[in-house]
Amino acid sequence: MEGLDEYISKLWSLGANAEGIIKYAVYDGAGLVADEIRKSTPRDTGALQSSLTVSPFRNDKGYINVKVGWSGTDDKGVANALKARVLEHGTSKGRRAAPFIRPAVNRVKKQAEQLIAQRLDEKIKEYMDKE
Repeated sequence: MEGLDEYISKLWSLGANAEGIIKYAVYDGAGLVADEIRKSTPRDTGALQSSLTVSPFRNDKGYINVKVGWSGTDDKGVANALKARVLEHGTSKGRRAAPFIRPAVNRVKKQAEQLIAQRLDEKIKEYMDKE
């Protein structure tokens, strides 16, 4: 029974630390997506690439969320998020869409999911192998 008690104890510890483990894995997956978007972002001045960030974690009713998006403004005061949206979707005033976000996400979606699963497996194994 000693082995079973130890196993149960490890499971309790794993459960108590689950949110931190999930955050670690999700953040790595989001970083992979952000890197791919950054590579695909049109390079006029480089401001859009450098303003792309991964937000801090939010626990939204039990779901761990991060957002990949743009922060700040350009030297004219235009929000970088607005510039990215206009490039991605175009405007009603004639600017044609030049999608770069959705194609980048689609390219790495499966890879990001696999990375998240791998990180979760690593952390779970780490907890279960603790003495």
